Amino acid sequence: MRTDFDVIVCGGGITGIAAALASAREGASTCLVEKEYCLGGLATLGLIVVYLPLCDGDGVQMSGGIAEELALLSLKYGPGTIPEVWKNKGTTTPGERAGKRYEVHYQAAPMILASEEALLESGVTIYYDARLASACTENGGGGPGIASVTVDTKRGPVRLTAKAFVDATGDADLCAFAGEKTAEFAHNSRTGWYFSFDGGTGSEGNLRLHVRSDAYYPEPPADKPHYNGLDLDDISRHMTDMQRYILDDAAEKRKENPALYPLMIPAFHGLRTTRRLAASLEFSEDLHERVWFEDAVGMIGNWKRPHKRYSIPYRCCKAETFGNLYAAGRCVSADRSGWDLTRVIPTCAVTGEAVGTAAAMQAKTGSAPVAPDLQKELAAKGVPLDKTLFDRVI
Repeated sequence: MRTDFDVIVCGGGITGIAAALASAREGASTCLVEKEYCLGGLATLGLIVVYLPLCDGDGVQMSGGIAEELALLSLKYGPGTIPEVWKNKGTTTPGERAGKRYEVHYQAAPMILASEEALLESGVTIYYDARLASACTENGGGGPGIASVTVDTKRGPVRLTAKAFVDATGDADLCAFAGEKTAEFAHNSRTGWYFSFDGGTGSEGNLRLHVRSDAYYPEPPADKPHYNGLDLDDISRHMTDMQRYILDDAAEKRKENPALYPLMIPAFHGLRTTRRLAASLEFSEDLHERVWFEDAVGMIGNWKRPHKRYSIPYRCCKAETFGNLYAAGRCVSADRSGWDLTRVIPTCAVTGEAVGTAAAMQAKTGSAPVAPDLQKELAAKGVPLDKTLFDRVI
C-alpha cells in the first residue's frame, strides 16, 4: 500500500473529484481518501441528482473547466441532456441562451462509474473505506504545515504523508483536526430526496424523483427539527428522521396510487452546511454579487435566481495558519448567505479544480502559488476568468 504522495485530497464528493483530477493532471502523485465505498457524496449517494446551472441566466457561461467536464461526464453512461442552445453554444448567442439555464439532470450510478473511471485514467490513487481520523502538523522553513493525516481502516490506523493537502470533506474535518480556525452552523434542516416506483412500464416506467425538504434558507423554520451535523447523535437523528420523512411521504402518495413504493433512498445524509474554514475574508452572496476579486480562481452564477454573477477569491480557499492546506466546496470560507452558493455542485467543482491545481503547483515548487500564477494556470486549462463581466473590483 502506497502511503506517500505529492497531494492528498480528503473527501470524494464532487469537490474531491475535481480537486484530485486537477492535481493529477498537473503531474502530482495524488491520493483521494473517501470514507464511503463510491464517489459523489450528496450528488450521488444523497440522490441530489441535479447539476445546477453553470451560467448566469443571461446566456453567459460562468463556470467551465472541470466543472463543465463533470456535468457532461454525468451523462456518459446514463440518461439526461442539456439544453440545445448550450449543447451548441459555439453557434448560439448569449441572447439566444438567455433564460435557458445550463444545467443537467442525471442519475447517480452513471455519475459514480464515470467519475471513478476518469480519476483512475488520470492516475489518482483512490482509497475507499478510509475515514479521516487526525492530522499531524509540523513547523518547517516555510512555517507551519501539515505533515500527514491518519485514516482509520479495517487493519487499524494508517498514516499518509504528502506535500500539500486539500480539505474536500464537506465538513472541514481536516481543517478542524489540524487546528485551523473554523466556523460551524448548527441548524440544518430535515431532507429526504428519494425515488419511487409503481410497477409501470415504458421506457422509464413510473420512476419519479421526490424532492422533500424543510425550508433551509434564509433561516430554517423554528417549528421544524434542526441538526448540527457534527455530533453523532444529531447525525443519527437526521438519518432516522429522514427515513421516517420518506416513509410518511410515500404513505401519503399511496393514498392516490396504492402501487407506489420507495425504490431508492439516500445512502448519505442530507446535511447542507456543518463546518467550514474561517478565513479573514468570507465570500458572501449578499455582499459580493458582481464583485471581481483580484485573486479570483473561478466564477459562478446563482442557482436560485438569474442575472447574478460572482467570482470566488483564492484567499477564501487557502488556510491561513497551515501553508500547505487548501479548502474547497462547502469548506470554503463564506458567510451564511455565501455558504448557500459554495455548497452546491458547480461551485464545489470550480473551487475543487482551483485548489487541486494550487496544491499540485505547491508540491512541485515547495511553496503555495501566488494568485497571478494560479490564475494563469487555471485559464490555460479552460477555467473562465473574465474581469469584464463584473462591476466592482476588490
